[in-house]
Amino acid sequence: MYQRHFGLKKRPFCATPTDADVFVGPQAATTISDIKTALAINDAIVTISGPVGCGKTTLVNRALDSISGNRKIISVARLRLNTMDVLDLLLEELGQTNPPSGAIQKFVAFRRHLKKLEDKNTRVFIVVEDSVRLGADTLAELEALTAADAGHSEGANLVLMGDERLEEVLRDPQLERIGQRIRQRQIIAPLNAAELRGYLKHGFRLAGGDFEKLFEADAAVLLHHLSGGILRITNNLVESALTTATS
Repeated sequence: MYQRHFGLKKRPFCATPTDADVFVGPQAATTISDIKTALAINDAIVTISGPVGCGKTTLVNRALDSISGNRKIISVARLRLNTMDVLDLLLEELGQTNPPSGAIQKFVAFRRHLKKLEDKNTRVFIVVEDSVRLGADTLAELEALTAADAGHSEGANLVLMGDERLEEVLRDPQLERIGQRIRQRQIIAPLNAAELRGYLKHGFRLAGGDFEKLFEADAAVLLHHLSGGILRITNNLVESALTTATS
């Protein structure tokens, strides 16, 4: 691998960066702070939209990590799930080994789990990786499952992520209740040229190297031109260049 050739301790980019590995530029810092503030309400919904590969999941994870207190985070992966699939997934994530068979019984079991966690001062955050793929019907079911009930449960938070089509999906009439619960709508833009340079320097510094010593002076500008500031594309371009240089 190229790491040894260039004297790096590890790859400069991590698929799932956490803590100090996350580059926090001006846009990221504002986004993380806004998400954290919006999720202070127990059944609040936050939407995060932006181009594929721009780092939405990383920012959401960093924001959730910054929330104090006990928390249970459930990720709904990029799958096409119907309403019952989602309910089964949530129950499994909450430790329900033998879920009931009927929809009503499953709903009651899920709400009981929420109440038990609430009694233990543990908040529940459900993060949907690709809300567009999930579809309006399943999103409406998630809203019903997580809404606060007077006198019973304060509900759970929803973080809905998706590409630029997310806002269009959320305009579906059956998702009006979601719209009423949304506390923050975040649109993640690709990094500008200055932020991308900072991102590259950060990644190589963590890997034990120096981006500006390994690459030509105008490399960051060229990478921004080629990637459009999309992090996943930038990562692939840089690693392809490093790998090619060692062959």
